[in-house]
Amino acid sequence: MPESGGFSPSDRADAASGTDLSVGADAVGPSLAFVKSAGRVLQILELFDELQREARVSEIAERLSFPQSSTSMLLKSLAQLGYLDYDAASRTFLPSPRVALLGAWLDKGPVRDGSLVRMLEHLSERTGDTVILAARNAIFSQYVHVLQARSAMRFHVPPGTRRLVVWSATGTALLAGNPDCEIGPLVRRTNAEASPEQSPIPISDVLANLARVRQAGYFFSRGLVTPGAGSIAVPLPKRIDKRGRPLAVAISGVLADVERREAQIVAIIQDAIARFLVPAD
Repeated sequence: MPESGGFSPSDRADAASGTDLSVGADAVGPSLAFVKSAGRVLQILELFDELQREARVSEIAERLSFPQSSTSMLLKSLAQLGYLDYDAASRTFLPSPRVALLGAWLDKGPVRDGSLVRMLEHLSERTGDTVILAARNAIFSQYVHVLQARSAMRFHVPPGTRRLVVWSATGTALLAGNPDCEIGPLVRRTNAEASPEQSPIPISDVLANLARVRQAGYFFSRGLVTPGAGSIAVPLPKRIDKRGRPLAVAISGVLADVERREAQIVAIIQDAIARFLVPAD
């Protein structure tokens, strides 16, 4: 399988000084058309979720590569609608409580009471690596929540990133509970819909990966999508959210480092799931 992204010699020098190595937010498959302003609003809210602090128009525009004029208009509109608070003294914006309450009615249990987010924060503190929460979206595994790594050499993975569900660490974990009879049609659909540059994915390889995660309880991607990157993904217990959608958590980082700590990372993830998501008897 051809893979994209990864380290170049200059990337390694940047990483050593603490510069993020960007990983594309939508590196696979054709993109569906969407209303640009709607997408930008959501990207702004996701950026605040990553920053967890106030931000000025110039910083938001620079980080998201948006024109500053249209970014300013969007932020002012969101403030007028009550989704952002504006501090005139510092000229900064911050999401309002209205944003915090959006979607609170959708889920119960670990999502609603905060246990799931606390588990992700715990994993971030214990490992220092990138922590990813993923859910399935058609032929993709989509990163619905990301806590960025704090290490000097790291990949920056934006929320919303999509990976092929049949050919990624989180995707393999998400499909662990699916019967094998569903995998062949899914792989054929993926091969049909993926970008022309993507080599066909062998069904036998996908089934072999699923056998590994079912036996071990986790899947270790060694550069499966991004050369030089390692990712250990674990399926989360069923019925975490109201609709019972499968979710997976992954710890990702530089491959050599993740390989060295494989057993430790797996133990940390399993302990965190038992501590935060499994009800006490």
